[in-house]
Amino acid sequence: MIISDLDDLVLEQDDGEATVEELGRSVLSEGPWTVVAYLVKRRIGDNPWQGPFLWLHRYQKVSQGWKLASRFRTTEPCQVEKLSDALQKWSHTKLHPNGINLV
Repeated sequence: MIISDLDDLVLEQDDGEATVEELGRSVLSEGPWTVVAYLVKRRIGDNPWQGPFLWLHRYQKVSQGWKLASRFRTTEPCQVEKLSDALQKWSHTKLHPNGINLV
């Protein structure tokens, strides 16, 4: 599926059985390859809402607009918390320009 403008993007669940609600969106990188992070919750049928989940989508610029090239999705709400903890810990890490850890 080609999207003419990323601002027009509406998230949908692939399996057709779940409802997805977007809780937040953040563009992590822009350019011919753009990465967008989504915070979502899901509901299958009449079951309670589940989440939050993190979805990372990478879009490629093509002549007609944008196409989804790859994605990563957490599968359990605890993974979002674990990822947040890891990022918080790593945010205090200083890297040398050649990538060698200086901590």
